[in-house]
Amino acid sequence: MRRPGRFALALILFLILVCAAAVATAQDAPEAPDSTVKATPAPSKTGPATEDERLDRDRFEWGVAAVQGYFDWLGTFAYRHYVRETGPFQQNIAIELAGAKKDYLSEGSASLLYLFRPLRTFHPEWRFRPLLEFGPGAHLVVQVANIEGFADTGFHTNAYAKIHAYAGFETLLGRRWGILLRGRFTTPADRPLDYAQAAIFLR
Repeated sequence: MRRPGRFALALILFLILVCAAAVATAQDAPEAPDSTVKATPAPSKTGPATEDERLDRDRFEWGVAAVQGYFDWLGTFAYRHYVRETGPFQQNIAIELAGAKKDYLSEGSASLLYLFRPLRTFHPEWRFRPLLEFGPGAHLVVQVANIEGFADTGFHTNAYAKIHAYAGFETLLGRRWGILLRGRFTTPADRPLDYAQAAIFLR
């Protein structure tokens, strides 16, 4: 059954993303040309990384997520590692562990994601920036059922791969840490929004 609150959250995330993208575009807009000032070339991405770029390359994320399905909430822990920048994208690997419990059922999952983030949607020095990325993910899920009155505990495992797209925003509260809010859209899936997460990240 669809939950209106989740779709409202998806709409809010989308509106935030649009507003953040507009701010980012305004910040990135070139200044009017001045004939008396000699134009300087844009810095090359092949040079040494700046301090902001180095801080952005690896980080940990702790958070909670609301999901579609049996569980209402789950806890998440993730490690994100910078791979490279190729063409218009920054590429990252993310390893995420999640756990949830409700009534007699517990669930844990391990996920490995390879994500592409358009370089034009953010700059490392921005303190507020849109979060837009997509890519494949492999997931291993383990469910444990402990039903009262039965001596045995039931286990069920499932492994699958899907394509994910994340949309939201992140903001730096200090030089090395901040918060993020994002929603996840998955294919193949029968739900528009299957995951809405709030997390603290440490760079």
